Amino acid sequence: MKLIRRTHMYLGLLLFPWLLVFGISGVLFNHPNVGEDVAERALSSEQLRTLTGFEPVEPAAVARAVIAKLNAEADGSGYQLDDGFESRYSGFTVLTAPGEGVNHILILDLKDGTGSLATRGTSSPQQSVVAPFAGATVPLPEHSMAAVEAKMAGLLPKLNVEAKTPPRSSPRGVPELRFRMMDAQQRLWNVTYHLGTGKVDGRIADAPRVFSVNELLTKLHVLHHYPLDFGFVWLWALFADLTGLMIVFWAVSGLVMWWQMKPTRVLGVVSISLALGVGLVFIGGTLADLQFGNVQKRSGPGDSQQPPAMKKPTPPAATTTAREEPDHH
Repeated sequence: MKLIRRTHMYLGLLLFPWLLVFGISGVLFNHPNVGEDVAERALSSEQLRTLTGFEPVEPAAVARAVIAKLNAEADGSGYQLDDGFESRYSGFTVLTAPGEGVNHILILDLKDGTGSLATRGTSSPQQSVVAPFAGATVPLPEHSMAAVEAKMAGLLPKLNVEAKTPPRSSPRGVPELRFRMMDAQQRLWNVTYHLGTGKVDGRIADAPRVFSVNELLTKLHVLHHYPLDFGFVWLWALFADLTGLMIVFWAVSGLVMWWQMKPTRVLGVVSISLALGVGLVFIGGTLADLQFGNVQKRSGPGDSQQPPAMKKPTPPAATTTAREEPDHH
């Protein structure tokens, strides 16, 4: 028991920085505007109706319209809306518009007809130097992803693996070449080259960082997978694993330490039973919501691409600045 107590305590001390990062950044995902240069404005349904003619639409009304179209196109299949289930919208209705040094994000509530407009600053407080080669395209056919695909086209049949298409590069599985070069003014540039698009970009090697604390913490939180090369990112992934395992150990060792304190056993049993009951209800409800539609199983690091014949039309991407992604929270 002494060993368990000491391990319980010292693991928390040793992994203290990682616990802070994952704990604080986990909260920031639900509150992305904290610590950011963001101005928010609430838009009432009356205001939106007057300015744009936008009217709220009941989810059930849209559902009935979808069913009517399905019945019409399927020669009257007799589909009917299940009135026992409350139709609802899932996800956010987000429209973005870039401005000078800002990004405007309009989030609408289709059911209530209300909205909110957030104006988020995108420019760095420090004056940044734009790379003269930024945006240039350098085609290297022999080193492109197309060349890799061509080389791998016959691999699966030779391994006796059946597939509908040859292996194709995933949008999130294209490497980025990183190197450093010096220009005529003896300035060092950190350069990135995308092997999929051939795009080149970069920044001055000793330029000040542009991320806010919020952005830094959330990017550290979502950083995952062990890279091929050993380095700080590899070590970060290792400590992320250790932190997760430590949390599990904390929970189990906490139960062991609690059981050793006989006066607290009855109250502990009540607390654990309540926690398990509430947890199962919330976890079950959340999983049911996540799996409401036709959920596809993730098949790999790139979340699998559909073959071209099966691809669905992709909606136009929202325009954003280089360092600003659409914020759907």
